[in-house]
Parts: sequence; C-alpha cells; structure tokens
Amino acid sequence: MFSRNLSTSVLGICGSRDLSYETASELCGISSRYFGSIAREKTVPSVNTLEKLCIGFKKSPNDLLGYASADEELSYRVAMQVEHYRRHPSADASAPCAAFPVCPRCQHSIERAHQAFCGCCGQKLDWDFFRYATRLPEK
Repeated sequence: MFSRNLSTSVLGICGSRDLSYETASELCGISSRYFGSIAREKTVPSVNTLEKLCIGFKKSPNDLLGYASADEELSYRVAMQVEHYRRHPSADASAPCAAFPVCPRCQHSIERAHQAFCGCCGQKLDWDFFRYATRLPEK
C-alpha cells in the first residue's frame, strides 16, 4: 500500500547520501537483496524491517513513508467520497462490469468496488454516493 512512498524515500536517501544498496542495507541490518526488493517496490516490509530502516537511516516512520506531518498521515484515515469512474476503453458500452471506480486521492482505478481502502495510495474510501458518480473523460 505504501510501498511507493517508501521506495521513493529509500531511493532519495540513498541518492542524497551517495549510498549503494549494499552499504544502505548494511546500515539498516537487512540483506542487500531484500533491501533492493523494497527499493523496487517488489515487496512490502514488515513492521520490524521498517523499524530497522528507520534506525539505519535515522529517520522517523513518517519521514520514510513520505508524510510531511502527522496531519497528512491522519488525512488518509478520513474517508473520501468515490465520485468518479472510468470505462475500460475496449469494453462494450452496455457491459455492466466495464466501469472502474477511481480513487479520489491518487486517481488510480480501484480494483474492486466497495473496498475500504485504495490499493495504491491507502486512502480510506466512502462509497455512500457512488451511485451518483460521474464518468471521467478518456486519457
């Protein structure tokens, strides 16, 4: 869920401090292969691994996960209305499953209607008025 923010943060720290994956992984006390998979968004680390990254980089969890402040972190917990959907470009207009809800925060298509959180950015979702949703124009 937050692997994109974590990956961006880890890559930024390595770039700003001129650290290789091997050196950074040694600082954090994890294997370089596992560190690389976190940096490439291939895996989501456990809480224990996140703690090791925080200690190794001397950063808070908010800093590593890309939150500027506690208020921004809490904003993900406040549900946002799902107000838009996209139609699959190759779908027949009469096909009922061709509409994909769109996350109000990150604008990515939501995998399943009525899921509690966006799978991409972690935003809490409110589906109460989705029946009134409008279609987004095609890109």
